[in-house]
Amino acid sequence: MLLDKPTIPKPVIPANPAGYELPTQESELLDWDFVDQRMSETLYYWIATTGDDGQPHTVPLWGIWYNYRVHFDGSPKTRWARNLLQNPKISVHVPSATEVVMIEGHAQIIEDDDIDDATWDLLDNTYQAKYDVKEGSPYWYVIPEKVIAWDAQKLDHMTRWLFKT
Repeated sequence: MLLDKPTIPKPVIPANPAGYELPTQESELLDWDFVDQRMSETLYYWIATTGDDGQPHTVPLWGIWYNYRVHFDGSPKTRWARNLLQNPKISVHVPSATEVVMIEGHAQIIEDDDIDDATWDLLDNTYQAKYDVKEGSPYWYVIPEKVIAWDAQKLDHMTRWLFKT
């Protein structure tokens, strides 16, 4: 089904440029639970999109974490939405600079008939309860291609997951 949980790939040790002190052994890598917890608990997400002129655009958005994907909504007239309609590549990250999760992928709109009514209700109710609002439907979602995370000010646990697209 469209919104089934993706298979989480094995974590990968990132390339280690001189002076960065990144992990050198798999035992130093983070578990996916770190990503899942940070993405579930954050109040909002920062997204970055690019316009057709190549100009980057960043904005914080309300959203939810459902089945290992960020879901969000907003007017199609916003700059970020217009950017995504022209170029679906997106970067998403949590606000923290010490408990970091960054997701690179592409955004997709969920059409009315893409998912069943029960799933729509779950997404809408989760979103509305999180922000204490009476409307709002997170009809955009991010299909992850790469996730990078680290815990603390040092990068010695930086972990990367590469998803098959």
